[in-house]
Amino acid sequence: MVTSSTPLDPRLAPGPAVDAERGVVRPPPLPRRRFRPWLWLATAGAGALIGGFLVSGYYETATLGQRLDATVERGESAVRSAAEGVQQSAQQAADAGAAGMGQAALALSDAGITASIKAALAADPALSALQIDVSTRQGVVRLTGPAASVDARDRATVLARAPQGVVDVKNELVVPPAAGAAASSTP
Repeated sequence: MVTSSTPLDPRLAPGPAVDAERGVVRPPPLPRRRFRPWLWLATAGAGALIGGFLVSGYYETATLGQRLDATVERGESAVRSAAEGVQQSAQQAADAGAAGMGQAALALSDAGITASIKAALAADPALSALQIDVSTRQGVVRLTGPAASVDARDRATVLARAPQGVVDVKNELVVPPAAGAAASSTP
């Protein structure tokens, strides 16, 4: 059996055909076009879209001016609501800043109270030699450490109450037992 890759009929051969008698070269036949349904669907969809736009404008009862006014009104309301949102955000930020400033002022006032009490204790001759620790939190002063006598302890309480902003004084100064007994036995 003889098989050949070229067809016996030259008209069926792919590529340009040469007519030897006339010396004319014929172009190859065009490929057959395939049916493409997606192309038809896309064309029909575009037509339906254009028709929908035309029909929607046909049934619209508002004039162009009325539609323009409605669009402007919607834009104005959107701008108003955005401005209100910005204003609320600004108010919240201001409130948070004021709260932070209040905390900072309170911390500074606590530090100021502590510094003024330490200065007053250092200026008093009966208390200057003692190691009294002073701490302040939200206006409440706490005194810790040793006290030479009950009178010195009471004097430290009086000095701690003096600065402005003091809410309360927690005096935890410890008086040695011998100094406390000596101070209470003298008339």
